[in-house]
Amino acid sequence: VRAMEENEIEEHMSEGSSLEQEETESGISIDSDSESLEEPQNYSPSFWTRRKNVLKLLAAFFLLATGLVLGGLFVYLSDDEPLTTSQITFQLGETPVQNPGEEPVVEVAKAVSPSVVLVEIPTLGQGSGIILDTDGHIATNGHVVDDAESVLITLPNGRKIEANVIGSDIRRDVAVVKLQETVEDLTPATFAPSDDIQVGQLAVAVGSPFDLSQTVTSGIVSAIGRVVSSYGCEVGGFNSAECAGISTIQTDAPINPGNSGGPLADRYGRVIGMNTLIYTDGIVEGNVGVGFALPSDTVVLVAQRLIEGEPVGTAWLGIRGESPDDGRGGAIIVDLTQGSPADSAGLEVGDLIVASEGRPILTMESLRADIQLRLPGMAITLDYERNNELFSTEVTLGDLDKFLAEP
Repeated sequence: VRAMEENEIEEHMSEGSSLEQEETESGISIDSDSESLEEPQNYSPSFWTRRKNVLKLLAAFFLLATGLVLGGLFVYLSDDEPLTTSQITFQLGETPVQNPGEEPVVEVAKAVSPSVVLVEIPTLGQGSGIILDTDGHIATNGHVVDDAESVLITLPNGRKIEANVIGSDIRRDVAVVKLQETVEDLTPATFAPSDDIQVGQLAVAVGSPFDLSQTVTSGIVSAIGRVVSSYGCEVGGFNSAECAGISTIQTDAPINPGNSGGPLADRYGRVIGMNTLIYTDGIVEGNVGVGFALPSDTVVLVAQRLIEGEPVGTAWLGIRGESPDDGRGGAIIVDLTQGSPADSAGLEVGDLIVASEGRPILTMESLRADIQLRLPGMAITLDYERNNELFSTEVTLGDLDKFLAEP
């Protein structure tokens, strides 16, 4: 479980407008169905002893895995055709729940529960996971697996099987594990594009809070695009390349320690996010109605690359910016690194970035989160205002790790 105090949250958010690395938005790439979200976090004293002195203070965000465990990830679908990679196939099909009826939560629970597993690191802690395919790939949070090379999986039918950790991305808190044995009757989850998510819609969480497997709770999507500091900020520090602001889905569906890595589903039984954090007052390590889930698009992109053995880098724009305080949306460039991707694309200090790939940018934090969803080398179109005129430019994103390594 991870927690962040309110003063640290405010400090981190303010640094987003003053630190190049944060505002240049390190991030992993994501397709046109991706979405951004937000909020910070730290680790609770009862779960991470080395942070206990820091965690005695104010309200905190907790990763929802119990014990000292970390990381994990999960996958999702896109378009109307199966997406194949060298190692895994993500299948799209009809929505699991065709007619939610008068008891939609009941129908969603029936559809989603067979795809949810318990993820354990013996003697350390546990979380939840989402079955991705019939080959035995399972997504969970990065903070659930931490540095473990293998974990113990409890399937929906109670069978326990060892699984190898395929990879973990601490910047986005996503990891993938694969069962060591072949299982014939696995039920992969169905995922929904992040663009389908709406504030106010039904949200159903399934997982293993406090070691209570197959627990189902429900609520609504309270907000989208909540930017939170990633697990990497806790591991490497707020000024490290591992630190990223990630976009999340806020929900009031009760989620608690142990729900980390489990699905948040819509009324049609499709996974819209992976439960990752809860906000607490720093005293009670339980749900207070403010939880956060990684959006399906983010999880899918990271999972695909981890499964394929490809690097999950951090994209770099090369600006320092801030949010307007005059009622306008967007991100104002206040400083720009010479020779950076933004500089090469013709952006200038004073430009107001208002959209990325056609999607509105409301704040500097949302721009940072948008870039952090992308990969180095990816070309994106940014819309910006200059002298009351609207322009567009294509930017080829750089590699933050390489930039930070330069003398």
